[in-house]
Amino acid sequence: MSIDKRILAGFVIILIIVFAAGIKYAEFKQIRSADAEKLSLNIVQEEPGDNLGEMDIEAAAEPEIKAYITGAVKNPGVYTLPAAARVFEAIELACPCEDAELKYVEMARILHDEETIYVPSKGEIDEGQVPQFYSAAASNKNGQININRATAEELAASLNGIGPTLAQRIIDYRENNGAFQSIEEIKNVSGIGDKRYEDIKDKIVVR
Repeated sequence: MSIDKRILAGFVIILIIVFAAGIKYAEFKQIRSADAEKLSLNIVQEEPGDNLGEMDIEAAAEPEIKAYITGAVKNPGVYTLPAAARVFEAIELACPCEDAELKYVEMARILHDEETIYVPSKGEIDEGQVPQFYSAAASNKNGQININRATAEELAASLNGIGPTLAQRIIDYRENNGAFQSIEEIKNVSGIGDKRYEDIKDKIVVR
């Protein structure tokens, strides 16, 4: 009878151990399941495809311009570029010829939509001569010059009282502050006051 009690006691102890182990295993399994769920959630939230989609949308929203490149280039034609692209970027796409005289081209200037860039050849311009290259959209049919698209040379040549220094200030203002919204805004350029504005206001446009 005493043997049976010992067996029974041992059996009860085994049951208690098994029951406790089962509880611990259930708790461990629950913790692992929760960790796995958190990890899965983080992966979904940080999936790179979502970020790429946003970048593609932003890139697609960026405005574009078209410019015609001609002259001493291997591939003259109309090129599509991002807004605020520089002249040198368009010329690189058109592949300048070996005899292209790039020193007479405003390579660092910001391009404007519908603009024509002419690249001269070596020997085409005499040394000492001041070159004047006109964009197709720099002036309108009434002879008014677009101060948002004209080069410094065009401004100096077309507007009375505007020399090379003032013309460059107009270009600098435009590049630093964006396109002129009205012709009156040109008075914000240092050196252009009311009197000088009155002299040129009928000869300039912003569109």
